[in-house]
Amino acid sequence: MSNELKCPICGEPTYLHFGHPRKDGLCSKHGIMANNGEIVQCPDCGKWHNADEECECKKPVAKTANADELTCIICGQPSNGKHFCLSCYRKYKNKVLYLQVKQCKEFIKLDAEYESDIICEDGHPVKSQQEAMIDDYLFNHDIKHVYEKPFPIDENPEHDLHPDFYLPDLDIYIEHFGIVGNKRYEESKDYKLPIYQKKGITLICTTGKDIKNLSANLERKLQYYKKGEINFIDD
Repeated sequence: MSNELKCPICGEPTYLHFGHPRKDGLCSKHGIMANNGEIVQCPDCGKWHNADEECECKKPVAKTANADELTCIICGQPSNGKHFCLSCYRKYKNKVLYLQVKQCKEFIKLDAEYESDIICEDGHPVKSQQEAMIDDYLFNHDIKHVYEKPFPIDENPEHDLHPDFYLPDLDIYIEHFGIVGNKRYEESKDYKLPIYQKKGITLICTTGKDIKNLSANLERKLQYYKKGEINFIDD
């Protein structure tokens, strides 16, 4: 049977009436649907579609990005159709990154990037066992947290500070000073705290002393902090 005698919708034989095919070429089933107004023929492309739906030819076609239009989700540079440009791939291929996605198209790198053998229960790589204990506490108490989220202090990203933890739902930062009396820790604390105070953030400070009874100490600090202040609850 020739193609002219096949239904343009399903390919079944066209309905014949006294040996004459329907002008629209429809089979018996689709001919009845057309007679009942269930399907209609598009005047533009000639294709049949459900009467309560728009023809496919009138629906907007999503634009497919060319490879040369795609950019690296880290730096925004051309990436030849890949998620990362060659430079960022080489820089981060052996590291763990956490990205925040905004409006399905904007990517923000949240955590500092580095290699670490200390992996927390939620997969965060951290720099010390004490930080891992804090991270695990937050994770096990369903407190959303980001490890070492960059904290800009001026327009130069190289000057960014990296508070140990940021709790986005509470808008609280946590700095852990693990070794009390250590010169490097004291210098870091003396440098960071005045900046945090000037910025007016809410900061909770923990030390190695808190680790001995971390659950109770951190729970208390998270309950009794003062908004917009540097919180040394034990002082």
